[in-house]
Parts: sequence; structure tokens; C-alpha cells
Amino acid sequence: MKKAISLLLAFVLAIGLLAGCGGDGDNGDSGANAGTNANGISVADVIFIKNGESVYNIVRPAEGKMDEATKSSYIFKQLKNKLGVNLKNESDEKDGTDKYEILVGSTNRPESKQALDHLKTKASGRYNDYVICTIGKKIVINAYNAESLEAACKYFVENYVKPEGVKGGIDYVYATEGNFKDVTVNGTNISSFSVIRPHFNGSYLAQVEIDKMIEAVYQTTGYMLPLEHDTYVEEGTYEIVVGNTNRKDGKKITDYDAYDITVSGNKIYLNGGSAHATAMAVSEFVKHLGKGAITDADTVTGSYETAMANYDRATTYYPVYYDNFDGDTIDTTKWRLMKGTEFGRAGQNGKYSGMTDDPTYVFQRDGNFWIYGHENDEGYWGGTLTNSHTMAFQYGYVEHSVICPDGDGFWSLLWFSSTSDGTNQFYKAEIDLNECFGNGHATQANCHKWPTALGKEAGLEHESLDGKTYGAAKKYYHPDGGTWADEYHTFGFLWDETQMTFTADGDIWFSYDISQKEYDIDAFVNTYLYMKLSFSVGRDNNNLLVNNLTDEEWQNSSKLVCDWLYLYQLDNGKQTLLLK
Repeated sequence: MKKAISLLLAFVLAIGLLAGCGGDGDNGDSGANAGTNANGISVADVIFIKNGESVYNIVRPAEGKMDEATKSSYIFKQLKNKLGVNLKNESDEKDGTDKYEILVGSTNRPESKQALDHLKTKASGRYNDYVICTIGKKIVINAYNAESLEAACKYFVENYVKPEGVKGGIDYVYATEGNFKDVTVNGTNISSFSVIRPHFNGSYLAQVEIDKMIEAVYQTTGYMLPLEHDTYVEEGTYEIVVGNTNRKDGKKITDYDAYDITVSGNKIYLNGGSAHATAMAVSEFVKHLGKGAITDADTVTGSYETAMANYDRATTYYPVYYDNFDGDTIDTTKWRLMKGTEFGRAGQNGKYSGMTDDPTYVFQRDGNFWIYGHENDEGYWGGTLTNSHTMAFQYGYVEHSVICPDGDGFWSLLWFSSTSDGTNQFYKAEIDLNECFGNGHATQANCHKWPTALGKEAGLEHESLDGKTYGAAKKYYHPDGGTWADEYHTFGFLWDETQMTFTADGDIWFSYDISQKEYDIDAFVNTYLYMKLSFSVGRDNNNLLVNNLTDEEWQNSSKLVCDWLYLYQLDNGKQTLLLK
């Protein structure tokens, strides 16, 4: 009997010892604490060091959006210093199946998303929330933004990185504190919504209001709504759709003055008949956030001009000079066509490269202004629309929607030149917006200073941003590998007394500080500008070889098409429009 009892005790002791070694034995997890809690979070002990080596590697996303590389390096250094071990810091491109890893940010590991789902469940998922938790063999550190992820990494290092490890796993959620108010759309919390904007041909004015809307939702609710381009994401269940997107139920507004706010079930559509009217739709919708509960009854169509009466024009850009190119006749109270020797140059192949006003090739039709490039026995011909005789402006925002030519030998742009109305003495300005040199895949901006007679006497020469410092920054490539000739794109020029900024499809892509250098101030601050919309063919001075043009390019992409062009200004005592 005693022998049997001894054998039984030995067996029970052996079972206990095996349990004390922990589940799979890789991490020495305590069997007493093994498993998960009700939220799927591992409660197994976390052990960082085994046999003098690090159990974990650090993993970051290969294409991080929250500066995960810097944050993973910080954790790497802290673990090495505090624990005295070497470990790897690598991207998520390597397979991490069944490996012990510290995941920083939104990696491709399923545990990263699972942690965010846990965060949203436990802390409502407000923008500044973050989570640190153990899921299986992973320690997951994740958040919704770079600042919160940085805070999470610091909290992890300060509270959990210890030689003795962590008993019972990690389940820490930081919930943002604040006096927040929930906003619902037909009963659904607005945190479920994404903001959808056009990938192409969107306005910078609308984008500014979209940014304000997202910030207003954040300030009210603590939630930061994601902003997506329509062609990059499939249609979702809950969306705030801004402008003319690919969403099938969005309204197309034809009245330039009209804006529309449509609330329909799980969708909100904000649109207008012009760039500024669309911006107004977004701005007016923000006022609904204060109600808390938004419903279908909040659908409204309004007038931009009427709504503007409630806005401060000293801080809100307003259209002061524009053309939608309706009708079949060019508005000669605003524009004229260059012709003859105006803006002409020596052309290639012994021909002339000039401008034509021949209505066969330069005309207004179907709500657009058109320039077709062509060749005849005398030369290569394009066209230029100018308003040098009707206006001069100082500061403001110019935006136009355009299809650009594409092909070697073609050159197009919207550009601005100094008038005689400013106080500039030594330099005249030339500002190039969406300048395409043959290759329709790229456009670029430039700020030229051309010496006046007085400047030449002072020994000054032409200067621009073509040097090493600005050569790459001012060039902008089509984001999807297409060309600017494929469809309409929106390009803009924002000018005030300190900056010249250039936009494409609603986003800023280049900016230049004009307030630092003496001659920049003379040329770009103390001046007035007028506009020219140009398409030239076969010029001999721009290294674009017209002989390389294909028949297909001559047929399909030898055209510049402008849908609309607007100048917006602030009524702040600094921005000026002179009508001549």
C-alpha cells in the first residue's frame, strides 16, 4: 500500500512539474496562468529572456504610416539596455507564424488588427486611445496615430520591460479623457463613418473644408474619421461622400451656385455645382454636428451666395474672377487669344512654332476651352489664352480643371507674369503652375525672376527654382502611373505675402517661401500678376523632339482642354484685383 501511495505522489509531482514548465515550453509560460481572458487576450506570463537570450523580436510594418521604424528602434534600444539582450528589429515582410514578436503599429499580422478591435470594444476607439496587449505569442502595441503610438511605446517600456517579465500577460488600454459628445447619423455613431473624396479633379478649397470637418468631429466626439480616395477603397456601409466621386448614388449638381447636403440612411453626400459650392456644402454640414443626432430630415439644397452672407470674407476665399467656358464664344471682356508673332519662337525642322486663333483649333465648346496642337507647311501651332489687358491681381488662390497634352514636342501650362502695377524694381515674376514638358506623367511648378532694365544695369540675371535644392521638390508625378492627359485634373496656385503654394487634385505638393530673400520679395511680393493658359508645339528651345511624336499622340493627346478657371481672394485689405 505504501509503495502504491508513493508511486501516486511521484506521478502527481511529475504532472505538477510539467505544468510549471508552461504550455509549449518556448517562453516558459506559467501553466497556472496559461489561456486567454474573455476578450481573447493571453494571460500567460510574459518572459523576455530565456537562457540569456531575447525570446522576442520586434516587428514593424514595411510601409508604416505612423513612423513605426523610429518607434521600433526606440523599443529595440530600451530592451537592449534594460534587459542586456540582443534582438532583431525587422519589418513584417518576414513570416511571423508561431514566433514570439513585439508588434509595433499596424503590421500585417492579424494580431495587430485584433488589438485595435479590442481597443475599440474596451475604450470606444477614440483617436488618442492606444492598446498594449498579449495575443498568443505576440505583444501588440497599437494606436490610431503616431503621437499615441509613441505614448504607447513609452508606456510599454516604462511599465512592462523588466528582467523578471510580466505575470499574467498584458491587457492595457488607454482611453482618451475629455468632455466628448456622441454624434449619430440615423442612429449610427459617426465613428463608424469614413470620409470619401474624389481621387482626381478634387478642389483644394473642398479639401480644406474636409480637414476642418474631420477636426470638428474629433473635437466634438474624440473620433478621427478616416479620409479615403474613392478609387482606392470599395464602397463601404457608412460614408460621408464629398464631391463628384464614383459612388453610384451621389448627386451631380449642375448649378454653379447650388450646394447640396443629402442624408440618406448610412450615407451622407456633400456636393456643389462648383469647387466653392462643394466646399460650402462641407462647411454647412459641420453645423449639424452640434445637434448630436443627424437624420434624413437634415437633407437640404442651398445657395452658395446666400450662405456666404454668414461667413467672414476676410478669412473665406470668394470667387472674384472666373470663367466656366459655357457657350460657344470666348468672353472677350476677360480673354484674348495670342496670334501672329506673339509668343512665337523658332521651331524644329526649320519651321516656326507659334500661336493661332484659328477657330478650327482654338475654340470654346461644350463647356470647355480647347486648344488643339497641329502642324502645317508653315509651322507648328498651339494657342494661348491671356487676360493681360483686362486684369491684374495680387494674392489669392487660382484653380483650374484641365486635361493636359502628352507627347514629346508638346509643352503646356497655366502661368502668371508680372504687370506694371506693382512696386517691384529689379525683377519681374513668372510663375509656372502645371507645366508639362512633353512627358504627361509629370508636371511641375516654378518661380522665375527675370531682371528688369534696372536689374540688368545692376548685373542681375535670371533666377528660378531649377537648382539642386528645388529640382525634385517641385516636380509632381501622376500618382497611379498614368498621365495628366488621361482625364481632368485640378491644379491650383495659392499666393500670399509669405508663400507661393501649388496644389494638384486638392492636395499641396510644393510650396516656396517668398519672404526671406530681398530679391524674392521684390519679384514675388511687390508685384501684380496676370494669367496665360498655353499649349505650344515643336519649339526649338525646350529640347522636346517633335519628331518623336507618334500618330496616336497627334490624334489623341495633342490637346489642352480647360473646364473652368477661378481666382478666389480674401477681402482682408491685402489681396487686390484690378480690372482694366
